[in-house]
Amino acid sequence: MDEMKAIAEMLNEPPNQRTEDEGRRRLRREIADPSAGRRARTRFGWPLKAGLGIVAAGAAAAVAVSAVGTGTAPAESPEAGAPQGEVDLGRQAVLVAAENAAKQETGKYFFTDHVSGQSYVVPAETGAYAIDGARSATFVAAGLEPGDDVTFYEQFPGPRMWSPQDGAAWKKAGSPSKIKVWSSDKWLTFDMAEKAPWKLDGTNTQQEWLGKYTLEKLRNLPTDPEKLAAEVFDGTTPEAGRIDASGGELPAHMKTEEFVAASKIRAVGWRLSDLPVPPKVRAALMKALMAQPGVRAVGETTDPLGRKGVALTSGSRSYEVTGEFGTPPEQQGTYSSRQEIVFDKATGNALAMQEVLTEPGGPYKDRKPGFIINYTAIRDTGWSDTEPTPPRNAS
Repeated sequence: MDEMKAIAEMLNEPPNQRTEDEGRRRLRREIADPSAGRRARTRFGWPLKAGLGIVAAGAAAAVAVSAVGTGTAPAESPEAGAPQGEVDLGRQAVLVAAENAAKQETGKYFFTDHVSGQSYVVPAETGAYAIDGARSATFVAAGLEPGDDVTFYEQFPGPRMWSPQDGAAWKKAGSPSKIKVWSSDKWLTFDMAEKAPWKLDGTNTQQEWLGKYTLEKLRNLPTDPEKLAAEVFDGTTPEAGRIDASGGELPAHMKTEEFVAASKIRAVGWRLSDLPVPPKVRAALMKALMAQPGVRAVGETTDPLGRKGVALTSGSRSYEVTGEFGTPPEQQGTYSSRQEIVFDKATGNALAMQEVLTEPGGPYKDRKPGFIINYTAIRDTGWSDTEPTPPRNAS
């Protein structure tokens, strides 16, 4: 828990410029080589270079909850799969997305545009509402010719209401411009008017960006799902969900099928979103993930930006929120959630990585199953023959 303690201490004191610079350098090193240390966003999605705010808030959230076992998905959930002899429509939908991913065209540049966020349920006498807070965005533009640099941009878009219903409840509560929420071990205040433009956040060399990979190695990854799975889910690496970052044995609750499946979903999500993985390898990664124990296909779901897609999910796990770190009594309790990676069926692009509520309770007791607890959404990604730049009107 030393990492959690350090993050909690960081949250108590605003970072100075030296701390921010060192944090960015450390994040880039961890992202470039996930096996060298625990990745910053293990719980809330794949690792992103920017967005120190959501890294801290997300990691701190893990302090206030403890896994208490494996939950059960709602009865109507597609998690159970199709009965023997019937067509698994979720699996077929994901296979279609994978085949379309294999048809993508490449170019001289690779780019990716991410936004991450964390949900907070705000109590009010007139009715609770949910906000999408602690949001941060990253845009990466990478030249793929030898010697090209990789440019990073960052943005902090500010909080937003999760739904029109939440917006109506906020207005009913008087449309407060400042919203106070409990975040793991402290109160945070979000400014609803906060909006920030994109700003340049530095450059890396290709090797700093790719870490243990090279462009040649990425291009030569197996396109056979079984061979690719053997490499990506190698049991000697933390990404396989069998050992921790230092090589030590995981505790028992981290060896469950649900936990290991979620680890593998994150490993695939990182590669599909952050790296210029060739189209046919992308398709093979999707198929390899779908074949893993505990990973289930869902024929239709919605991502944090309201886009429809197909998904691969882990099983549900239960978490108990206690008062150990001062959590208000009304937010304590047990809830269950699962990890999902969402794909666009038409293009095969990864749309989002999200933690989804399966059994309400604790801080999410008045939310319905399907509520997104936290996420990283890929607003756009792909290849281009002209140098990419951040979108002007991203929100």
